[in-house]
Amino acid sequence: MTVLPKISLAKLAADTTSNEERARLRLACEEYGFFYLEHGIPKEHITEAIRASRHFFALPQSTKERYGHAAQDVYPATARGYSPLHGEVLHPEDGPDPKEMFDLGIENEGDQRPFTGRTNFPDDVEAPGFARSLLALQAAVLDGVVPQLGSALAELLDMEQGWFQRHFSPPTVLQRVIRYPSSGGTAGKHTDTGFFTLLLQEELPTRSLQVWFQERWTPVPSLPDSLVVNLGDMLQVLSDERFKSTPHQVAHSGPTDRISLPFFVFPNIDARLTSRQGRQAFSVAEVMLRNFKSLEAGDGVGRARELQ
Repeated sequence: MTVLPKISLAKLAADTTSNEERARLRLACEEYGFFYLEHGIPKEHITEAIRASRHFFALPQSTKERYGHAAQDVYPATARGYSPLHGEVLHPEDGPDPKEMFDLGIENEGDQRPFTGRTNFPDDVEAPGFARSLLALQAAVLDGVVPQLGSALAELLDMEQGWFQRHFSPPTVLQRVIRYPSSGGTAGKHTDTGFFTLLLQEELPTRSLQVWFQERWTPVPSLPDSLVVNLGDMLQVLSDERFKSTPHQVAHSGPTDRISLPFFVFPNIDARLTSRQGRQAFSVAEVMLRNFKSLEAGDGVGRARELQ
């Protein structure tokens, strides 16, 4: 059982008269900041991405490190490529997280703006299907989930018509593959910085993801054909604090490793945004760069420093 609301993307798209599903979405945003989304992404895309990711993480450490941050031609370099176990600190008091990762984004050859450009992947001989399956999953998420959910959220923010399309064409996406080892993989408590995060995860019996709800850490199990959505700090700001960017963490101690596939969705990197009531304004690039500077310094991400 789960305490989180469940939202149907299909019903959300079709709900143009009664607004029932949009009312459920509003409640989820105001009360929880987290919800399940029945998504319709082909299951084979997810399965293949997980299989190829497991193969990549099983490669020799020296091979994986050839695709680390130093091998990436993007700015900041830590936005792309491989990061080893204990290579990231999401919360200063929790220390380095025992998880390993590979980061990518929307592939834009020659784009020199922050968080854009091309990812240096291992080839198909070294890591069969790794790049191909991750990019196929990215295309399915960007085409089949992000515009529909983003437009619904913009409507709940009372933004003018076409606001989401104008500021997210294209979005800035930080896509990540994470391996949490069975011996106790963790991600320290934090909030996400962006507009929203989409999390695809293996359907394992362990309940590793935990959300801060009603003054306690609440486990969030995997549900079939659903992804987990959490709102980010940017959306909380744009809602003039009506919507919640909820703290969360990962504590994995299952019998097998856990593969997690989050998509951190931000507005276009050049966007400057103002909340509907004009109380809040920010530059997307400035917020993202400040967050990465904090991460690189080991000071945590999002509102981590506010969390005890």
